[in-house]
Amino acid sequence: MKLKSEPPGGQQGAVKVPEVMATVGPTLEKPEDLLRAIEAGARWFRLPCGYRQRPHLENARAVREASVRGGVPVQLLLDLPSSRPRTGPMKELRLETGDHVLFWDPEVTEVPPSQNGTFSVPLPGLAELQTKLTPNQGMWFCDGRIRLLVDELRGDSVLTHMVEAMVPLKSSNALFLPDSPSPFTIVTSQDRALLKALAGEQLIPDWLALSLIASARDVRDARREVIELLGCSVRMMAKFETLAAVSSAEEIIQDADGMMVARGDLGLAVGYVRLPEVQEQLVAGARRAGKVAVVATQVMEVFAETGLPQRAELSDLSLIARQQADVVMLGKETVYSPRPIECIRLAHEVLAYEARRFVHSELAAGQPGS
Repeated sequence: MKLKSEPPGGQQGAVKVPEVMATVGPTLEKPEDLLRAIEAGARWFRLPCGYRQRPHLENARAVREASVRGGVPVQLLLDLPSSRPRTGPMKELRLETGDHVLFWDPEVTEVPPSQNGTFSVPLPGLAELQTKLTPNQGMWFCDGRIRLLVDELRGDSVLTHMVEAMVPLKSSNALFLPDSPSPFTIVTSQDRALLKALAGEQLIPDWLALSLIASARDVRDARREVIELLGCSVRMMAKFETLAAVSSAEEIIQDADGMMVARGDLGLAVGYVRLPEVQEQLVAGARRAGKVAVVATQVMEVFAETGLPQRAELSDLSLIARQQADVVMLGKETVYSPRPIECIRLAHEVLAYEARRFVHSELAAGQPGS
């Protein structure tokens, strides 16, 4: 899709156009597709390291090579997932209210526990959370579209029952604990191995995104560890996904080099009614501190699936531009999408148009945007 007209005033004034971050994955990882993404407007590339089976080393190399071929510098960001578990390899599971699900840790037990009438789901890393789980505590997946309650802790397994399931449960679904402060480790052994491998290949990322942090100390500790692993400093992006992080926002933004409004988990943490307010406050806080502000999650997923942009998606992009965020991150729009390049192109065009329109309206009102 091409926008034919320019907003009144054209390029008048200092225009801050948010850049597009594309996530690298199954539908966007071939070298020729990465080059097309750059040509469509992508200036950041995100490697979602929570998907451990993906070839992140090869993808990092492909991004760097595409940048050289295209003659356009890009930012490479590694999104570290923390120690939060994701479901292991499994068949897609369609659950109904009241169904019992037994989560078990395949890193501890080779064979799933058997129980009649109960679905067994592998959850690597579950054993480390056993002391932090209690009966009647929520276990959510898929941005809260799957909600279970803990019934019983059984050694290295957890028996739950389904409260609500709007989508199937399947492999690589990330766990969210709505009733707990973040109980996860920020940098894991898998992360350390990947960072060492990247350093060995001289593929140093520009940014590391830190998931599920709770305080500025998490940022400082991660920065020290990463310098030891890579032998150099890279920029730290604090992801805001928890109530604890929001309550310490000013301190976290000061210690980080940038911040990401990760609206999936953040919406669950603060509630959907408050999410727009919190997004506005976080972006404004980053701007005041002179730090990079990224807005992420569910920006254009309907367009990615159908090819028809929704009015809400266009309005969302317009709002992000008017808030003067630095970057919009596309996730599923480029990773599991029949039209990743089209998503990048449309996001870039709408953001550019709206940013110019915002500057013109501020100039016309005698209040130029900062």
